[in-house]
Amino acid sequence: MRKCFDLLLLLLLVISSCSSGNASDDTIVKEPDNVGVLATLKTNEAEDIAARQALVWGILENNGGTSVVERGVCYGTIANPNYEGSKSIASVVKGTGEFKAELTNLEGGTVYYARAYAVNKKGVAYGNQISFKTKDLASPLLVLGAIKVAGAQDLFFDVELKEHGDLAIQEIGLVYNTVKEPTVANNKIARSTVENKFKQRITNLTPETLYYVRPYAVTTNGVLYGEEFVISTIKKGNFTYSFNQNGADAATVNRIKAAFDLATTYYNNFTSIVKHVTVNYSPGTPTADANFAGWINVGSNAAYQKAGTAMHEMAHTVGIGQHSKYWELMYSGTWHGKRANEILQMMTNDPNAVVKGDNTHFWPYGVNGSWEDDGSDFLYMMNALILQGMKADGLPSN
Repeated sequence: MRKCFDLLLLLLLVISSCSSGNASDDTIVKEPDNVGVLATLKTNEAEDIAARQALVWGILENNGGTSVVERGVCYGTIANPNYEGSKSIASVVKGTGEFKAELTNLEGGTVYYARAYAVNKKGVAYGNQISFKTKDLASPLLVLGAIKVAGAQDLFFDVELKEHGDLAIQEIGLVYNTVKEPTVANNKIARSTVENKFKQRITNLTPETLYYVRPYAVTTNGVLYGEEFVISTIKKGNFTYSFNQNGADAATVNRIKAAFDLATTYYNNFTSIVKHVTVNYSPGTPTADANFAGWINVGSNAAYQKAGTAMHEMAHTVGIGQHSKYWELMYSGTWHGKRANEILQMMTNDPNAVVKGDNTHFWPYGVNGSWEDDGSDFLYMMNALILQGMKADGLPSN
């Protein structure tokens, strides 16, 4: 009896020991190290190749029996690029196994090698190698506008950066010289910022002189130049006046002289008009008047003893509202000469602008009243340039 009891106790101990050794439901079962192999991939040919970028698709054909934690494209200028070098992680992954990688910051005109890659538990696997050549870096394209304007000492240009290209632009502007192919080592006008369009004035030039002008851009690959344009400054005007003071007080004399001195400076810098006129102080004249014969009367109203009024009356002495050629070209309220309208369009950046007028006056910039005279350089300059355009259209000065 005692022997049976001992056997029963031994059996219970064995059963208890086996039960306590079983794994619980919370125990993590590690994947054996011998599970899975390297993934297999295919690299497609590069697409959308540009100077600094390209697109490469890869295909994960088999994950090797274990999860892929990363995929993309390795690339470089040496064959068989690897994971330790330059790589681009896939930006798009499809359920079919296809994935896309965007290669950026490439060098223009350079041969690159690329391989799709995938990382799983076994390591980095590579697809077949492809190669492609990036496009050459495109240079910026700078052009001068169709209309150019010339004074005796000034030139005006519209400049357009039509294409930025692939090169970083550090500086932009114009170069000019009296010999062909000017460079930044000659006369350079640099813009403070890189703009797609800008108007550039060149000053302090010599009258009746041929100038070679071209736009330029300083890039990371050096200085690039646009097409060269040849233009001449005009003959300097010789508009002079004599002054009959007719008992005017000193302040009046000083105002009238200052007005005509400034007005003739603009005429002589921005027109080639040659004429002598007589300016008379005429207290009985309400404002001012003039005729083609060269006789100008200036009244006692100080508001009309300014440069704008002087230029307005000087315009009458060279034919505005006084000559048959003016009436021939100014009809139906519009000037029908080409050059004056071109100058207005270019200088105001308005391709539809036209000079308008009546039998006596023109506008804009005709300074047809003291209220229009703001004393600005642009107003006086435009008045003279439009007169020069009208002269080019056939309006005589004498």
